[in-house]
Amino acid sequence: MNLRWGFLSTASIARKNWKGIWHSGNSVVTAVASRDLNRSREFIANSQKENPFDTAPAALGSYEELIASPNVDAIYIPIPTALRKEWVVRAAEAGKHVLCEKPCGSTVADVREMVEACRRHRVQFMDGVMFMHNPRLTHLRAALDDQAALGNLKRITSHFSFFSTGDFRLANIRSNASL
Repeated sequence: MNLRWGFLSTASIARKNWKGIWHSGNSVVTAVASRDLNRSREFIANSQKENPFDTAPAALGSYEELIASPNVDAIYIPIPTALRKEWVVRAAEAGKHVLCEKPCGSTVADVREMVEACRRHRVQFMDGVMFMHNPRLTHLRAALDDQAALGNLKRITSHFSFFSTGDFRLANIRSNASL
């Protein structure tokens, strides 16, 4: 039996997970929800062109409809960070497993509440931090633990950046600090 996935959003990053599910051999996307039904339809049509499931997923016009669907076992949630907690909790309450995009929540308290809701309703919670599942992390940990090579580490600092066009801050939802 295949695990039946629903996507709670048509965010562009969801295409990567669509492709991963398509390649999994044990899962299918059965529904995609957006607040705009036409966006769901467009997302499905574009995704089916590249990685087609035998049966095209249902296009849904609301997140509530996705959570209530009897044809969905697990929900992928790539909406903006500040909005995730509500939908993770609602999915858990509906008995749906959750894959939450990163970062999972705006605060540690939010993430604890999300994980606890999944635990209470006996569903799996997984975050979308892919590098945690890459063998590279084991090698990095071994290098950091090798005091003969690096000495006694007291602090590690990292920085994340990317190049964007001038209109990114105005046009991209990820630059909205309230979300």
